Amino acid sequence: MVEADNGVDAATTSRPRPWPRALRWASVVGVLLVLALVAGLTTSVVLVRKSWPQTSGELTLNGLEGEVRVVRDDAGIPQIYADSTHDLMLAQGFVAAQDRFFEMDVRRHATAGRLSELFGDAGLESDLVVRTLGWRQVAEEELPLLKPATRSALDAYAQGVNAYMESQSLSEMSLEYTLLDLTGLDYKPEKWTAVDSIAWLKAMAWDLRGNLDEEIGRALTSAVVGSERAADLYPAYPYDQHAPIVEQG
Repeated sequence: MVEADNGVDAATTSRPRPWPRALRWASVVGVLLVLALVAGLTTSVVLVRKSWPQTSGELTLNGLEGEVRVVRDDAGIPQIYADSTHDLMLAQGFVAAQDRFFEMDVRRHATAGRLSELFGDAGLESDLVVRTLGWRQVAEEELPLLKPATRSALDAYAQGVNAYMESQSLSEMSLEYTLLDLTGLDYKPEKWTAVDSIAWLKAMAWDLRGNLDEEIGRALTSAVVGSERAADLYPAYPYDQHAPIVEQG
């Protein structure tokens, strides 16, 4: 056996020295951080994917009169095939809610002047303007004036949206609801109605108000000089020269 100069066994002196305590703690912390990162990424993926729409397989929806096919292209855009307007609109409501219910919910809050219910003081200014304009009130007044076919289509659409809501938990409907829940908001979406759809038409009209100033100017001019003289400054659209592409009214 070979001995070291100090008389200690050579095999003993060749053992690796133990890591310093600080280095051991750093290694433990590093491992824990990696595990936390992996767990966080896994949780994030699960939460995000939880609200993704089902794009394959079969679903059974109450209220359908026949079979409906939903085909999505490479961009995920759905194409819906049905044998009746009722089934087409019901499926459209379900698919729209699958893809973007949170956006739909925010938009109906916006058109009703209720954004502050979701977002607090940040929505107050918008709520004041919209409630002054009365979009929701006008929509409620227009509902009984609709043609039966239009009313049936809107009701079928709402039925499809509600069918989706009934089949999903809040976190399954949208990741945003999970985030709002973390802020302490105690919230459950209301059922969709035909009025919700009509009210959004008011917001669309507002977005298309490019000639608002001209319309106000014409109204003020007519009040001062009369409608006939105002027509000289604001002539009617020449339908005889430029007929509308869509003529169904």
